[in-house]
Amino acid sequence: MEDNIILKKLRKNILNSIQNSDSGHLGPSFSCIEILYTIMKNNINFKKKSRSRIILSKGHAAPALYSIYDHLGLLKKNELNTLRKFKSRLQGHPDKKKLNILDFGTGALGQGLSVAIGYSLAFKLQKSRNKIYCLLGDGELQEGQIWEAAMYIGSKKIDNILTFIDGNKFQNEKLISETLKETNLKKKWESFGFKFVKINGHSIDQLNRVIKNFKEKKYTQPMVVYCDTIKGKGVSFMEGKNKYHSVKKLPSTEYDQAMRELDD
Repeated sequence: MEDNIILKKLRKNILNSIQNSDSGHLGPSFSCIEILYTIMKNNINFKKKSRSRIILSKGHAAPALYSIYDHLGLLKKNELNTLRKFKSRLQGHPDKKKLNILDFGTGALGQGLSVAIGYSLAFKLQKSRNKIYCLLGDGELQEGQIWEAAMYIGSKKIDNILTFIDGNKFQNEKLISETLKETNLKKKWESFGFKFVKINGHSIDQLNRVIKNFKEKKYTQPMVVYCDTIKGKGVSFMEGKNKYHSVKKLPSTEYDQAMRELDD
């Protein structure tokens, strides 16, 4: 099955799971699905106990993560329908106590990159060649802990962590430019010792290319990849609209239109 067909299916599964739960983060799940899919499909062998790791630091996009787990056969049949249900393994934010295939339980923003450092040090001690892929939200960069972790990674020249930023330009209520405008993000990361790369975050080819460069150690510095993305990507009336950041059950007219677009 071609990637673009799979990605439409993943978005439909995200939408249906949120419809069924009457609650969930739709827009930020749609914006990062290509990033997570590319990492998880080709770079992590979930059958191995010792494997590379994926940390979704922006844990509110958990429906995207779960939809890919389902695609890879890692969930029970119809388990996506239990999203946010009492006693479900698929909580609104990833909960490792309930779903042990998770590499980290996230929800409080800002923590993922620090956890990536912990995995990095463990892999170094084990002399393991495993990698850590950490996905941050662009609004999440306002958390100070991100920059403490970045300072450590840059100063120690840690080379087994690949940091992604989901640059969908929005956070919970507003545009990032309205809350804490960032005008020198590239220079900031570079000042912390990173190689800053900007790509189209919805391009599988570009995502694969940066991961290949990371694995082949093309750059001497740690890499951070700014993924230029669109919130609500894939459904025309949701794209670039913060109204669909966190939603309840969509009205039937909106749901039907979204499903038609994802079926095209």
